[in-house]
Amino acid sequence: MTVTPDAVTPADRADDRRVTLLTFGIVLGIFAVGVSVQSVFVLGILPRSMMGSDPVTLINLVVRLVANGSAVAVGLLGVALLNPQERGIPGRLGTGFAIAFGAALARAAVQIGIGIYAPGDGIEVSAEVVTATIAGSISLTIALAQTDARRRLRTGERASAQQALRSAAALEALQSEELRMRRELADGLHGTVQQRFVLLSARITALIEADRRGGEGEPSGSRRRAEGSDDDPDRSATAELAAIRADLDDLREQDLRAMSRLLYPAELDRGAVPAIRALFQPLPSTIAFVLDFSDDVLALEAHGNRMLSPERRLLLVRIVEESLSNALKHGHATELRVRLDHRDSAFEVVIDDDGTGLIEPVELSGIRNLRHQLDLVGGRIDLGPGPSGLGARVSAVVPDGRA
Repeated sequence: MTVTPDAVTPADRADDRRVTLLTFGIVLGIFAVGVSVQSVFVLGILPRSMMGSDPVTLINLVVRLVANGSAVAVGLLGVALLNPQERGIPGRLGTGFAIAFGAALARAAVQIGIGIYAPGDGIEVSAEVVTATIAGSISLTIALAQTDARRRLRTGERASAQQALRSAAALEALQSEELRMRRELADGLHGTVQQRFVLLSARITALIEADRRGGEGEPSGSRRRAEGSDDDPDRSATAELAAIRADLDDLREQDLRAMSRLLYPAELDRGAVPAIRALFQPLPSTIAFVLDFSDDVLALEAHGNRMLSPERRLLLVRIVEESLSNALKHGHATELRVRLDHRDSAFEVVIDDDGTGLIEPVELSGIRNLRHQLDLVGGRIDLGPGPSGLGARVSAVVPDGRA
């Protein structure tokens, strides 16, 4: 269930309650300790019960701490019962005064009960009630301000998280649409366009065969004269048609198939592992390679398309494909090793080669484009020297997008 940024959940209420109680208790507790220390060590005020006898400083301090601590306890109880953090400004003013005044009255009652003041000390007790009410109000104001600040921070974080989710969903939709278009183009190249090339080639073949059959019915002398003439237009046309047919076949078998694979790699529908294996099938025997897929990857692939989106599978294949191309084209590698692992909701891809390595830091356009795509999904890709200082290593992390 999606929670709007301004929505208040039970967990939010519990957090607000905890922050309010904790802040109020700390601030009012500091007031309580400070007033006790000031009364004993700075002002030297003695309780009524100690006047006329030898005062004991420690007992005096403990007595005042008990009285002031009672105000803290009653104030915390009031906050817990009245929940001022859940109210508007009028409600906060009313409950805040009730909490502060109640804590002050409790403190005054304890002060009279343990002998700090006598029952007849009306002026002194009234002054203590007023100052304690002010201290309690200030403490509660600070606590509520802290709670409001935390609430605004929580709302902002929630809004940012939802914006990130919306952005990720939009990106996923764009990638899905791009993949759909790639597949349609690849199917079109493989099907409709390639079929038209086949038909053109068949028509040219028919013309060539018809021309040859027509030539066989001519008189031998004429045929010999035609065969002996280098400028025979029929023969030139036949040879040109044969050359065009060969070019069409070459275009269909190589260029169109290559374009189709670039748009939508072979075996991608079956999974990333079959698609990566298909990349290495055309390599000559002089290029050695090792494909190492962890058990976690194979188990994940065994569940089919439900576990990993086509967009993430395509990204994994593109990383390996670009690394393979760079290793052969720029590094002149003769040996490659691919390691694909899955941990912590992400794929880890490492491609090592024994090529010439990186003479100086470079930023290949293909790697740069992949880095941009990975940044959008929270992944990364790095190009550096091989582990032994020889060749190059491409390492990438691709979140699986299942969370």
